[in-house]
Amino acid sequence: MTKQRKPARRYASESETKRTNAVQTAEKLTMLTERARRTGAAQGPLVPVEALMTIESDAWIWQTVDRNVLDQLTHRLVLQTEDGRRRELFMTNGIDSAMDAASRIVEFSNGVVLIETLDP
Repeated sequence: MTKQRKPARRYASESETKRTNAVQTAEKLTMLTERARRTGAAQGPLVPVEALMTIESDAWIWQTVDRNVLDQLTHRLVLQTEDGRRRELFMTNGIDSAMDAASRIVEFSNGVVLIETLDP
């Protein structure tokens, strides 16, 4: 039996748009990053997740991931291209691994990598 996950994003029913300058944005990002690191530290050590598919000698080999590992994933990385398209790349366990992966991806692509939290 599989568990249905809730959507990753939560929206306030009525919210006011708040504009920030560069300093306020940096402060907010620092605060969010620290909160995510504290939460990640409370969750325990990271568990490596292997690729779902590998290609060897022109053959596609599909693999499965244990349900317990999937339940421990906390963040989704989504590439948003210059033309506005979104492409889900992968999921990670912890904000540090998500930020590390996102920083490496933006070095090689002309787009924005969004890190979304996955609600349990």
